Amino acid sequence: MSITENNTVLPNMSRRNWLKLAGVGATALSASPFLSACAQDSAVADTADGASSELAILSSNENPFGPSPKAIEAMKAEVANIYRYTYPSVMALTEQIAKRENVSPDQILITNGSQPILGHFSVWANSKDLTILTSELTYEGVPRVAEAFGSTVDYSPVTADLDFDLDTIAAKVKPGTCAYICNPNNPTGKIIDPAKLDAFVDTVSAQVPVFIDEAYLDIADDYEKQVMTKYVRMGRPVIVARTFSKIYGMAGQRVGYALMPADMIKEFASFQLLSNVNKLGLVAASASLDDTAHFEEMRVKMKLGREKLIAMARDIGRPIAENPQGSFIYMDTGMAASEFAAKMMDKGVRVVGSRWQERPEWSRICVGLPHEIEKCHAAAKEVLTSI
Repeated sequence: MSITENNTVLPNMSRRNWLKLAGVGATALSASPFLSACAQDSAVADTADGASSELAILSSNENPFGPSPKAIEAMKAEVANIYRYTYPSVMALTEQIAKRENVSPDQILITNGSQPILGHFSVWANSKDLTILTSELTYEGVPRVAEAFGSTVDYSPVTADLDFDLDTIAAKVKPGTCAYICNPNNPTGKIIDPAKLDAFVDTVSAQVPVFIDEAYLDIADDYEKQVMTKYVRMGRPVIVARTFSKIYGMAGQRVGYALMPADMIKEFASFQLLSNVNKLGLVAASASLDDTAHFEEMRVKMKLGREKLIAMARDIGRPIAENPQGSFIYMDTGMAASEFAAKMMDKGVRVVGSRWQERPEWSRICVGLPHEIEKCHAAAKEVLTSI
């Protein structure tokens, strides 16, 4: 891994781009509207008996079951060492991930969650005047930051089934472009057919850079068929982003990583916007990777929670994006999503409101604890059955 400690910037960055970076860099990467939307506070904590008077949080795509017990113990053991800088811990986790992913350590970038990776990809694309090709209905982490820097984002419509239209995106590929694909997609939860995705990445990465956001992939059925790491091993300009915020239950510890070409990591680091990952998060991430039993348990629990949300939508007769594979469903509420969210909040349930303007009546509802899903089901039934 390349760790820089000087104050240089990318040598070939234009004055125009540097002014953009200096003017909006911190804001675009840490305080943009989509970040405030997705980093909603957890409000009242649950008690052991899950009292119904408490706010049910089904809006933030957290793992409500929490992290691995081994991760918790690892953090406890490391607390006395937080006065130390994290370089040795970063290198240890880098080596662990490299062995796990069968890539070189210099092809791994560890960051505070995966959000800095998405933001830096946007800045990197801007520095090279690349147009970002993506879907009109997807996670905002790349396109919104890119637009904040003045980059062009070319949005392609989703299909009638709310899938990525890879053929349309691929048809737009030419020199001066790059692609961003979130799989499973947020907010729809839709996963791309592995053969189609593989063909897309193979064809497109032979021409231009491709970013594959796999934040929710290990929650999906048959997730191993979807992993695109092999293109990093092949030396293609492919970035694969992962996070410990989802299935590993570490949203509050902020650890993520990218698999990508080593020269691209050097360029990302040259922007001087990367910061050290917190020490407790690093040791927790390492312990989480070793706790395969907890990983498999979380896969089962998240799937059961997702199936309960699907059953809720069926019970109240509302359409959803079919076959969701993340930790949430995307549901047509039949009313303005902001109105639906407000009515649900009145009943003690937090869901996502009007965050994706492309589907103003659709709301993303995330997996919560069993009693939270039951409370959401009852509230949604009251709110929506009268439509």
